[in-house]
Amino acid sequence: MPRRLRSRRQRLMLEFATDGHCAYCGEPLPTDWHADHVEPWKVTQRTNFTEMVAACPTCNKKKGARQ
Repeated sequence: MPRRLRSRRQRLMLEFATDGHCAYCGEPLPTDWHADHVEPWKVTQRTNFTEMVAACPTCNKKKGARQ
């Protein structure tokens, strides 16, 4: 299973779910926002849209592979 969320529709749904804000810090999402695995991909080895959130690159990199 691929690690990245490639569906534009699913990415838009993640962005809409947080009203265009980072799920962690609440700041507006930049154009290069990340679709973050809430439970790290390293742990689950799956990319499931329902287990992901929109995150700014700073928060996603800070979180890394931690839960």
